[in-house]
Amino acid sequence: MRIFAQYFDGKTSDKKEVIVEFLENDIVQIDTNGVHFKTTLDKIKFSSRVGNTPRMLTFLDDSICYSDENDKIDALLRSKKNSFSFVHLFESKLRYALISIVFILLTVLFFLTIGSDIAAKNIAKIIPQSIENKISTSTLKTLDEYLLEPSKLSQEEKDKYRKMFLQIVENEEKYTLHFRRGIGINAFALPSGDIILTDELVEFSDGNDEMVYGILVHEKGHVVHKHSMQLIVKASIVSAVITYFTGDVSSIVATLSTSMLNADYSRNFEKEADIYAKNKMLEEGMSPKHLAEFFIKMSENSLDANKTHNYFDSHPSNKQRIDYLLQ
Repeated sequence: MRIFAQYFDGKTSDKKEVIVEFLENDIVQIDTNGVHFKTTLDKIKFSSRVGNTPRMLTFLDDSICYSDENDKIDALLRSKKNSFSFVHLFESKLRYALISIVFILLTVLFFLTIGSDIAAKNIAKIIPQSIENKISTSTLKTLDEYLLEPSKLSQEEKDKYRKMFLQIVENEEKYTLHFRRGIGINAFALPSGDIILTDELVEFSDGNDEMVYGILVHEKGHVVHKHSMQLIVKASIVSAVITYFTGDVSSIVATLSTSMLNADYSRNFEKEADIYAKNKMLEEGMSPKHLAEFFIKMSENSLDANKTHNYFDSHPSNKQRIDYLLQ
């Protein structure tokens, strides 16, 4: 068998048109246009076939041949029982191409959903506290600059809730309670253990300290289960996948920032935090109905968590959470 090729000696940029001959006993030789070369088939590296693009044959002395006679090369490799290009197989067979596309789409979907959830949960567990602190400090600074306003609660009220908070966190140094206003009925936890309570939520509680207690315990539950870090890790994974396919690196930056500021917890995250709050309140001899009253009052004011961007902006409805807490 013969194929026409372009030969490069690997030392200069000179190109020569040659004929590559495949002889008996797997002997391969070039003896045209001033090129005298002989080797064996097993010492040649054939590039995979991709459509009808020229095939590259690489020799041990770093010389190279390019040939577009792909059909002949495929026939030669098959006759020698060498594997030929799976890329070409998928490309040349529509059924295989469609199967590969579906497989890729399912793989991407897995990483964007279940896969990213599993990875985020495990990665969040091993992230150092120093990293959580840096993320939280940066987030709170951004919130203070653009969204939050200083609290107008009296010092007496702040001291009362700080005393309550110390009881909840059992004097663990990593937790800090902050008072702010300006974003409505809200409370949220940062990965570091910084928990923000708004004046609007305190006013909404109408003096029901047990209600505020339940809310703060719920927020501690988010910290204990590292929900915020899981959100950040998942956002990073999703952004990385999107970036890989789109080439838009800016999506990573955007997703990382909004994931913390929105704190859009999933149903499972909220349920975990509710369970934590319920158990903690029962341990302290306090009825979870006080936390349920918060959701009852939210419903009475048409402030369902699915329809507003206020406290607990999440998937579970107020009714679901009330039913669970009153069980």
